[in-house]
Amino acid sequence: MENLLYKTMKKTILFFLILSCILPINFSFAEQEDASIEVKVAVLKDFPPQYSLSKYGQPQGFAIDLIESVAEIANFKIKYLIKENWQEMFEAMQNREADMIPNMGVTDRRKALFSFSRPVETFPVSIFVRESEDNISNIQSLSGKNVGVIALNVGEILLKNHPDVIPKIYEHIEDGLFGLLSGNIDALVYPEPVLWIMARNAGIDDRIKPVGEPLIEISRAISVHKTNQYLLKKIDAAVAEFVNSETYKKIYTRWYGKPKPFWTVPKVAGFMTAILIFSITGMGVWRYHSTMKLNQALLKNIQKREAAERKLQESYDTLEKKIDERTKELQKALSEVKSLSGLLPICAHCKKIRDDQGYWNSIEEYIYEHSEAEFSHSICQECAKKHYPDMDIYEK
Repeated sequence: MENLLYKTMKKTILFFLILSCILPINFSFAEQEDASIEVKVAVLKDFPPQYSLSKYGQPQGFAIDLIESVAEIANFKIKYLIKENWQEMFEAMQNREADMIPNMGVTDRRKALFSFSRPVETFPVSIFVRESEDNISNIQSLSGKNVGVIALNVGEILLKNHPDVIPKIYEHIEDGLFGLLSGNIDALVYPEPVLWIMARNAGIDDRIKPVGEPLIEISRAISVHKTNQYLLKKIDAAVAEFVNSETYKKIYTRWYGKPKPFWTVPKVAGFMTAILIFSITGMGVWRYHSTMKLNQALLKNIQKREAAERKLQESYDTLEKKIDERTKELQKALSEVKSLSGLLPICAHCKKIRDDQGYWNSIEEYIYEHSEAEFSHSICQECAKKHYPDMDIYEK
């Protein structure tokens, strides 16, 4: 009987020793259920809007405000462990250095490693290309293309189902984003809200665009180690209360808010300046062309006028020449014309005329010398009867 009791006690002690080794944290948290406990939270150094560091080196972001609100409801304190990348975060959780990771994307692979609270948000994972890219429109058009993904991000998992795509794995999203802009990759697969915020902060949101439908919609939740079910239960209850509160809405709006409007003050000023410059340039070009057309029209008119003037001058010269020639001809003709004028001294008896030298010439000689007239001699009827009575000159 004593041996049986000893064996039973031995088995009971062994069972509790094994149980205490398997679930050490559960007991630890259970003992402090009524007291505030410290939870080590792993966060990324730079993963906006989820995680980033303030100018004082303190964690900030949507996930930080989220876990601090949940911690206040669940009554535990937070100690942050800042990690460089997802790989370091996962290792911190697996080796029990960290107790939780706030707001991690829930995937089948991660479910095998961690336990998750109920979702706190959802986000689409999309294909991003350069703004000028027109040949990529969906996952099928990525065949043979170089596509960037971030290590351990959901994009890396999605591309494994498409062996015809050439993946290029980056450690940091900044490297992937600028790899896309520099042309080292043809597309980038990444959670849409996070990439938009990073692009807006960098001032390059107008140089990228999502294409096609989102590849998948992922839920985010708070992850804990699989063995820490007590902590998961407290967090899950706090999340249920938190996501329905006004605080959640304010935090969400603070970090996601509305997309930055396209027409910002600098863009409006730049656009108006461009319009002004375009208008001035347009008016200048219009005035230049108008002036050129007017000058060309004036030049044509001047050329026509000059041609008309030349033609008129030629006509005038021709007319003047003809007048001159005609005048000369007239002057020559006048110089050759001999006229009789004034009183002619004529003999009363013989009818001779005295010239300027005092000589008496027969009338026919005088007229011949002083005019163009010529004489042909004949005899009148009276003279014929008088001087030639014997001749019947005028008898029929």
